[in-house]
Amino acid sequence: MLHDIIETAYRTFAAYPAPESLGCQCSLFRLGESHRRLRTMSVREIPDELLWRYHFAAHAERTPVGEVKHFLPRYLEIVSRFQFQHFWTEIALDRLTFAKEAWTAEEQALLSTWARAFFAHCLSQYHDRDFAPDAPYIENIVDIIIMLAHGDFDLRPLLEDWSEDRRLSALLHFKDLLLWGFNRDMSMLENSFAADDQALCDMLRDWVRQPDVMAHFIAKCDRAVDGSEPILDMAHECHAGRGHREELRSVRQKLREWQRLSQS
Repeated sequence: MLHDIIETAYRTFAAYPAPESLGCQCSLFRLGESHRRLRTMSVREIPDELLWRYHFAAHAERTPVGEVKHFLPRYLEIVSRFQFQHFWTEIALDRLTFAKEAWTAEEQALLSTWARAFFAHCLSQYHDRDFAPDAPYIENIVDIIIMLAHGDFDLRPLLEDWSEDRRLSALLHFKDLLLWGFNRDMSMLENSFAADDQALCDMLRDWVRQPDVMAHFIAKCDRAVDGSEPILDMAHECHAGRGHREELRSVRQKLREWQRLSQS
């Protein structure tokens, strides 16, 4: 599904040609070979390293919307493949911040569909770098959430999907959000890219503590902690599984305490 959405994006945004002059304000980049390649080569063929060089070069405060749309399909493809070697995940889509009136209803719907499918894809995978170094790896699900927030995506439908996701991988990501995503009193996010984003912190904290969300993940913790399903589908299940099981016990205890407080 994600592949099909990206192919649709290539067709949809093919109408936007490469701009004569990129919005990049970095003179070294503008006058160099990288600038020429970006303007002349097929969007689909742009190497990820070249796109991120352009992305992190100095830009005007607002990138021209036509320029954003021209490169957008390649951004979506690279992000969907977790090709994060050359940049910080959290700000990979920050040039997507847009005035909604500058995007057609079809384009907005396509972006929303991609975000929902991509987030579901992230929730479907959970890898441990110590034991699966070659697998696609997400440092923390908060990184992905911040990336989408910086891209001006609506997070509410994504969180709704997460609160109904029955996969064990989605539970492990929830565990990481709860244990490592916030500071001690959950007044701010630990990630430095969103340390001052109070609105995002409040949204995530309020979502975590919604009664139906707590009930869903308590039930998932019960099944995982009691050993009725494997903790990780890997050869190191016994070693890593014990650590994850203990963390899930901690998450379950937090959720049950909040549940009792909300009912008192």
